[in-house]
Amino acid sequence: MSWKSELYKVKLKALSGREYSKKMSLDEIKDYLEVTAYGKTYDEYVKPGLLYFTEDLYTLARELSVDRIVPKGLYIMGIYGGEKKKGEEEYAGLVVVEHSIKGAMFKFRLYNTKDTLIVPVDYLKKYGVKVYKMIYIAEINPFRINRYLNIILSERGEDLLKKFLEEALKLNERSISGETLNKARKLIGELQQSSMVKPLSTDKYYVVYRCSRAFTASVYLPVENSIVESHVSYVETRNKDVAYYYASILNYLAYTVLRSRRTFNRSQFARPLLAIYIAGLSWNSINEETRDRIVELSKILHEKAPGKEYSNQRIALQEVAGLPEFKKLVKVVDSKVDKSKLEEALSLVSGFTPGKGEKEPEE
Repeated sequence: MSWKSELYKVKLKALSGREYSKKMSLDEIKDYLEVTAYGKTYDEYVKPGLLYFTEDLYTLARELSVDRIVPKGLYIMGIYGGEKKKGEEEYAGLVVVEHSIKGAMFKFRLYNTKDTLIVPVDYLKKYGVKVYKMIYIAEINPFRINRYLNIILSERGEDLLKKFLEEALKLNERSISGETLNKARKLIGELQQSSMVKPLSTDKYYVVYRCSRAFTASVYLPVENSIVESHVSYVETRNKDVAYYYASILNYLAYTVLRSRRTFNRSQFARPLLAIYIAGLSWNSINEETRDRIVELSKILHEKAPGKEYSNQRIALQEVAGLPEFKKLVKVVDSKVDKSKLEEALSLVSGFTPGKGEKEPEE
């Protein structure tokens, strides 16, 4: 059912010399009430709440004028392998440090190993194995993806990936060290991946952002066999300007969390995108001139943002905040956003600063 009726705000008003009583009739009470238009229909009022509680990403994508919203990428375990910890054995990672095809042979070296494995190139097709270019959470900073990781996966699931690695070890058992052999065998026992691997479309544009704590974002123009791992959320669109626009707005919101002295929620996923909608900052809610300015600044920031590692994203945001183009971006968006709507939006993705003596978690 759709409700098109207008909503109103009603509150008691002070009338000197007269007292309000619950025993009054409706005709008597109306003189005590102050009624003003709320400015929204019932449908408009409940839509943000419905989107939040139903997690209707299809409707949210439509409201944001994008093709698709993916709250988390592919689940992969064993990306960097195991770390050397007390009582635990470290193992190899699915990230490939180097790889090449020479003639009929495929050569590759797994992360955290010293030896190269060599298999017939036909094995790649037999087991559905490819080297994918993976967007990884640790490589995303505001307006910048430092690099993608080369990672070996099977497009047909983890069982075939394990069989591929088992065959690789059999063929190379006599030519590699016992250390490499043990680490690779441990990886086979530990690794997990999604049952299917579908790369990003090279005909689309993407906004990728961290889906844990500080949701810093960057535009990504995919190359062949690009994928996104599960600690990263993304938006897919056919419009390059829309991608640059939302990358700016996501970084603006993340920065606004900092300047409001709030803490980031641990799990974000699609919440930052819903926050954009609630704040009235979706693509079609902003006039064309302002959008064009935001897109222009976003493109410059994607060129100027530092390409380096940070201990946490608060530091990354603070550094980007010093760039003149980001200061202009903040000024432009601040001039258009409704402060009460922005406050409501921030409550979805952040909380208040911990009390004195409490340690705030790193982003």
